[in-house]
Amino acid sequence: MKHSLRPAEEKRSLKSTSAWRDVRGTNRPSLRDPSARARLLPMTPGKWRLVRIFESVARFLKLLMPPLPPLKNPAEPPSSILVVEYWNLGDLAILVPFLRNLRRSFPSARISLLVNSDLASFLGGQGLVDEFIPVRVPWARHFNRLKKYNPFSLDWISLARTLLALRNRRFDWAFSGRMDVRDNLMLWLSGAHRRIGYGIGGGGSFLTDEITPDLSRPHRAEVWLRLLEARGEPSDPKLSGFHLTHAELASARSYLAGLGIPSNVPLIGVHPGARIAARRWGDERFAEIARRVLEETDAHVLWFSEPGTSSQAPRLKRCHAVSLSFRSFLAVLSNCRLLVCNDSGPMHLANLLEIPVVAVFGPQRPEWFGPRGPHDRVVIRPEFSCRPCSDYCIFDQPHCLRAISTDEVYSAVENVFQQLSHVPDGRGELPYESYIWTSVGPALRSTDFLRNHSGPQRG
Repeated sequence: MKHSLRPAEEKRSLKSTSAWRDVRGTNRPSLRDPSARARLLPMTPGKWRLVRIFESVARFLKLLMPPLPPLKNPAEPPSSILVVEYWNLGDLAILVPFLRNLRRSFPSARISLLVNSDLASFLGGQGLVDEFIPVRVPWARHFNRLKKYNPFSLDWISLARTLLALRNRRFDWAFSGRMDVRDNLMLWLSGAHRRIGYGIGGGGSFLTDEITPDLSRPHRAEVWLRLLEARGEPSDPKLSGFHLTHAELASARSYLAGLGIPSNVPLIGVHPGARIAARRWGDERFAEIARRVLEETDAHVLWFSEPGTSSQAPRLKRCHAVSLSFRSFLAVLSNCRLLVCNDSGPMHLANLLEIPVVAVFGPQRPEWFGPRGPHDRVVIRPEFSCRPCSDYCIFDQPHCLRAISTDEVYSAVENVFQQLSHVPDGRGELPYESYIWTSVGPALRSTDFLRNHSGPQRG
């Protein structure tokens, strides 16, 4: 097999990359291929020029610092591994299959996760990570571009302290699947001996092992798994395996009983929220979906909202407002037959719990970030060429969402609910072909998106 890695530093030896082997995919790009960036990253030519300028400046500063020592024996398995994923809840949920496979591949290694300080407890008790290292990264904490790079933010001091502490620890290996020059620089600043990531978005010179992405598998969960597959080990992309405690599950059952919900009726969750306003389809539209579900089925609807938000559940019989702490929300969600939501963190959490999803997509691309369960549906208007806009909508409102009608979303809900009625617990496996992304519009309706699009190749 041919090597899939390209040397990024002059002093890199063949021995340092000999363990990483090529995993053949279709349409494999070169590491600097502009068409590959266009397919995998929302990067304009202007942004790419800024990335190249930033990389050039950082490369000059790199020469002023002492070089990092190489591993004494690169052929040995790592004893310490750092994984960098400091963004949001959905990003952590997408990371879970990679962490599960990483643990399986290196059971004796100590795995540390550099994680958003507000989410450090999310994966606790899952057996995937030995240590959570909280970090405050300025550009990941704010949506406003000016706040992201405010030079007077105290978050820069906190970030510098964290990186200095990491550098003193000298991890054997460090991973980032972000395809981002900032993450690659953080890998280098961490002082890890071996730094594995993608240079396609810039920063390849900060890596020791620059992985070639597989364009036929653009979903971010697959992008992470590719980092391990380049080592020559098969990966398992399955979503199951997120554990809730018996006490949490018992508390959820007691909570539902307290709402007067019989144990033998189906529950459909509705979560109208999203962290980013441009991804919200609208409370009144979700309320119409809830009304039709209640009129046409015997199900009960759980209207989920985060504590402190202004979302109000519609006043309908058998519709229950649910606003709980994070772990309690997960336990109650695990009892649902289906979740109807936006492109949001709860969508990915439902995937981890094996809860089927009907997700309304607007500014983002589902082949990158969509749900991946065997019953899942994504309702999307494919004709909007401004997608993806990185959630900075160029219009006065997200028309890609506003153009989606309640009839189209309810049609997807009805279809999935009918499929699940033939499965005893609502979660059994259907053939992979049943995973349908419903593209709605004048010419496309109920189209099998995966058969006609370069989306995720495995469920």
